Amino acid sequence: MRILVADDDAVFRKLYSSLLEHNGHDPVLVETGEQAWQALQRIDAPRFAVLDWTMPGIEGVDLCRRLRAT
Repeated sequence: MRILVADDDAVFRKLYSSLLEHNGHDPVLVETGEQAWQALQRIDAPRFAVLDWTMPGIEGVDLCRRLRAT
């Protein structure tokens, strides 16, 4: 399963990526809320997302609100 990981901390992105790959998933890594929003708007968007609460641009909670509104 493709899983979006949105976190501005490179250490956490690497940790999530390693854990997800170890469990057979395909992580999609982004650094900002805007990048996460763009990734989730694609036709082949990941069906699951792990979002940091505070990120540059769009924060995780605001990204959730946007997703619910669509």
